[in-house]
Amino acid sequence: MKSFFGNLSGRDEIRRLRRENEELAERERKAIAYIREKTNHLLTTIGTLPLRHEELDDRSLLEVDPIGIVCDSFEQILEHMKEVNAELKLAHDEIQGIFDCSDAAIFVLDTSMNIQASNSQARKIFAYDGNPIGKTCDEIICRTKYPEGCIFTSIIASKRAERRSECGRVGRWFNVHGAPIKNRFGDITHVVLFYTDITEEKRVLDTLREREGMYDLILDNASDLFQSIAIDGSINYVNRAWRTTLGYTDDDLATLSIFDVIHPESVDHCREIFMRLLAGARSGPVSFSFVTKHGRIVPVTGSVSCNFRDGKPYATCGIFHIMSGVGQDNATAGPDKESRAGGQRAG
Repeated sequence: MKSFFGNLSGRDEIRRLRRENEELAERERKAIAYIREKTNHLLTTIGTLPLRHEELDDRSLLEVDPIGIVCDSFEQILEHMKEVNAELKLAHDEIQGIFDCSDAAIFVLDTSMNIQASNSQARKIFAYDGNPIGKTCDEIICRTKYPEGCIFTSIIASKRAERRSECGRVGRWFNVHGAPIKNRFGDITHVVLFYTDITEEKRVLDTLREREGMYDLILDNASDLFQSIAIDGSINYVNRAWRTTLGYTDDDLATLSIFDVIHPESVDHCREIFMRLLAGARSGPVSFSFVTKHGRIVPVTGSVSCNFRDGKPYATCGIFHIMSGVGQDNATAGPDKESRAGGQRAG
């Protein structure tokens, strides 16, 4: 009966509607709390402070649609990231192109000696297959653990750029330059190594040194006097016969001009020939007299020429032999004659 009268009066319907309104209100509250929570999460993710309730109340939260606004912001951020990534890829490709155009083998290493990047010349010179990234430099470059004089170890210790000349690796020779890359705290994060192949240059230089040694041997065993004079008159080189005949030591020659060892009566004549040679003239046979360290006169005859580099005079070269007869007389000169020669030179 109570239920029957309740239905007739509408009280049950009112209670049902109230209950449904309370459920809807609870759902709305939870929905708003969820929206606020996720909105703040999204704002925090993109680096923005979360919403305060006084900034945006529950009713405005639904009307403004902050999630939609944040999603639009994400779209803009993602679009910007795509542009940045495209620019970074272009920059990477440009740097790799520069690396690959270099004649030097280039390696970028981390602080554990692991290769992080290399160029095509590195693969060509050190003849390795596959991707070297992640491998240590001693595997690829030195082919031995803990190589003597390791430039990487030296750079890590000194935190400065280093250089090594004529380093032998994998049957070749290199000049090696290395430089550290540091972060804003001054700590090394990477090391860049440049290997310049000098194998051919070293072979040519070694050949030239061998030839130079051979020429020195020939000249030092010659009986004639040989000299090379710089354009300022200083003495570049003389052979053994020259030193033995005139008696000057290497220490003497370091401080003397060629005109200091020529007899005073021959200086003007020799200086004129010297200047004509520097101007490009050719010289015929020449005759003049040297003065030994002890004042003895040594008459010689021979020829002199001038070497040019890039069109400019570099040095004169002369080959002389002692004039027969006259040289012997001077060689046996008595004390008075030697004293007179020394007096002329000093004057």
